[in-house]
Amino acid sequence: MMIDPRTPIGKATLRYRGLPTRHLLSLLRLGVADSERPYYSRDELIAMLVDRDLNNQLRRAFAKLES
Repeated sequence: MMIDPRTPIGKATLRYRGLPTRHLLSLLRLGVADSERPYYSRDELIAMLVDRDLNNQLRRAFAKLES
């Protein structure tokens, strides 16, 4: 899969790719040492963070429209 750094999704993906897995887990508020936590690959963790960022951007855009 190619990542296009010109798109918002690509920019966010590249930003998170440089972070250690422990930091990704922390950003998602998933316990690093939690044995009950399901296994997620790095790609899945990054996708969750990118989705969260895009959802927050949409929320802010709609809030501006409502103002």
